[in-house]
Amino acid sequence: MTPANRRRRFGLQARVIATFAVGAALVSGVLAVSTFFFVRRDLVAQHTTSVLRQTFVNARLVKVELGAPSAKIGDALSSVANADGVHSFIYRAGLWYSSSATVSGTAIPEALTKTVLHGNVADQRVLLDNEPTLVVGVPIPSIGLAYFEEDALTNLESTLSVLGTVLTTVAIATTVGGALAGWWASRRLVRPLAEVVSAATDVAGGALSRRVPDDPDLQPLVTSFNEMVTALQTRIERDARFASDVTHELRSPLTTIGASVELLDSYKSQLPPGGAKAVDTLHVEVDRFSTMVQELLEMATVDAGAAALNFTDIPLGDLVALTVRGYDPSIPVTFAPGAREVRVRGDKRRLQQVLLNLLDNAETHAGGAVGVVVDTDDGWATISVDDAGPGIPREERSRVFERFYRGAASGKRGDTAGAGLGLALVAEHVRAHGGSVRVADSPAGGTRFSVLLPVEQP
Repeated sequence: MTPANRRRRFGLQARVIATFAVGAALVSGVLAVSTFFFVRRDLVAQHTTSVLRQTFVNARLVKVELGAPSAKIGDALSSVANADGVHSFIYRAGLWYSSSATVSGTAIPEALTKTVLHGNVADQRVLLDNEPTLVVGVPIPSIGLAYFEEDALTNLESTLSVLGTVLTTVAIATTVGGALAGWWASRRLVRPLAEVVSAATDVAGGALSRRVPDDPDLQPLVTSFNEMVTALQTRIERDARFASDVTHELRSPLTTIGASVELLDSYKSQLPPGGAKAVDTLHVEVDRFSTMVQELLEMATVDAGAAALNFTDIPLGDLVALTVRGYDPSIPVTFAPGAREVRVRGDKRRLQQVLLNLLDNAETHAGGAVGVVVDTDDGWATISVDDAGPGIPREERSRVFERFYRGAASGKRGDTAGAGLGLALVAEHVRAHGGSVRVADSPAGGTRFSVLLPVEQP
């Protein structure tokens, strides 16, 4: 995985937190390790110096005691006062003498013994009975012997262990603190970006009046974003006004043309066969053009935000039944259990137009609707219109609600009939009601268009 891919895999906030945590871990780790080794070195040096000093004192006492003609080594060792865990030894003429009956001097390393016997003061850390021990040897050549002391380092090791535990705990706590600091800093860092993301989401949803508040840290981005949205809003409003103006201007000549076609149609019997056929074709095209202009005018009204919605409490079952009966009484309407009584809040005329557009779409492209189903599920009411036509390919289903989109198979589904605005109006009206539209395969073998609307809670 490349560095760029890793950066895309982990978000900015995660990377900031990780940076703070790793930085805190490195700093606290270096400080903890260096502190431990420095303190350990100092404690060991101080302890060694203390033991050496005490060993010299005891060696001087032994030298004085054994300087008498009748002195005995056992008495000399007994005269040496040692702390707990400290044992004294004398090596003389190949024999070891100990101040304790349970500890023997034979455990002292041979190399250390030879060094001391050669007249050198020496010390060495060894393991005796699995315990760390400091052994110090002092030569006393004037009376032909060497004096040794063993000092257990258990207390020192225990102190160092506690120190290591404390430093490790502090390092872990510092790392966690660094991660928390990174979390806090990342939140403050991405908060301005969250405002931009929120604004972009609202704009994508159609809220073109949304703007990003001024932020000193993101001033170029905020300025560019707001200017872009303003330009987009201006362009869309200009296009909407243009479409509305053109549509309005087309209505008058279209009305005149329609009246003329109706007049020609009344004299069709007096026309030759070719002329009568031309009048029929003209009549169909004028009707189609009139429908398209009406849909364009409706779409322009929606785009301009001038569509007046009169929301009321509507019994959905009655609305669907009456609309379908008025369109084609032969189309069966099926209600799932409890769906007949469901109520929604919406504009009655717009919801009727949604259902009529879906029925017209089935009539135009799929030979007519074969059934309408009303159902409810988890706070949503669903109106499904089924047809038994050739169906819509899956790759086209995400585009059927686009304006003027009629699909690659439009020639099979009605040739030039329809302008591709009916389903676009369905999507706009349903969105205005807080719902959505879905396309799926119909149990009847064709296509199912489902409108989902929020149920009005009692």
